[in-house]
Amino acid sequence: MTREERQEIREAAIAAQLAISDRWRQRHEGLPKPPPRPWQLQTSNSFRRIGAQGDGDVLCATTHPSDRHPDLLAPPGVLDYVVAVQPSVVLRLLDQLDVAEQLLARLSDVEARLDETDRKFREAQVLVETLRAAVAKGGAA
Repeated sequence: MTREERQEIREAAIAAQLAISDRWRQRHEGLPKPPPRPWQLQTSNSFRRIGAQGDGDVLCATTHPSDRHPDLLAPPGVLDYVVAVQPSVVLRLLDQLDVAEQLLARLSDVEARLDETDRKFREAQVLVETLRAAVAKGGAA
């Protein structure tokens, strides 16, 4: 996934989160804003919608007023976000996370081997110093 694609998802997520917060503030003017809540599929009354802080406040079905055709009702930015985080994008993110975790595990193994090598090197340094001292003592006699 490119930096541009990650930035697009980040911007869409921020816009969607702000839109939900703005919509909540409009409905509950004067009340303190609650912390962001996870989106949930809401299914009461046989109508499916997505909500976080209210009933269908993220995404719900509606009938378009101009032609009475079915439509989606969502705050600005939410539909862009839904498109930005489509399954192919999430799968690529998960794949990249898997690769990153594998690299971290390999780095941890390398670090352990470096620590062991460093320990052995320090032991060798002590041995060299001991030998030098013994040689120096023997040469002075």
